[in-house]
Amino acid sequence: MEAYFEWLQGLSLPLWIAESDSIWGFPSVLFLHSLGMGLSAGSAFVIGLRLLGAGSPLLVSSLRVMPRIFWAGFILNFLTGSLLFAAHATQTGFIPIYYAKLLLIAAGTLLFVPMRRFIDSAGSDGTVPGRVKVLAALSIAIWVGVITTGRLIAYMG
Repeated sequence: MEAYFEWLQGLSLPLWIAESDSIWGFPSVLFLHSLGMGLSAGSAFVIGLRLLGAGSPLLVSSLRVMPRIFWAGFILNFLTGSLLFAAHATQTGFIPIYYAKLLLIAAGTLLFVPMRRFIDSAGSDGTVPGRVKVLAALSIAIWVGVITTGRLIAYMG
């Protein structure tokens, strides 16, 4: 695995991102990653909070645009996260919390599917079922975990 990480980190783009003094290198990729995090985790938070009862005058069906925002942020984060990993693969690749972050991302993404199904359903503007509220609370907790583990990677590398 170490040989793969060294090869990945030695590619021209990851090398430039890691070593360039240009604002277009690491700072821009990190900014775009933060923007993607705001879009994806932010959308998940808005949906989760509304399903838990916050902003109850707002119809749940009005959140039907949020999954598009979530997926736009998710794609941006996938691309920029891959670049950030590649730029520091020989360090990040050996940090267990990085893999915890990936598992949390997978869990948060999987939880998003049934929540979206409820939002898109004809009965979404009625009473939110208890199981959907549980999913919403879990989703919020998981995305907090994603953000926290992501920040911890910087301090454990």
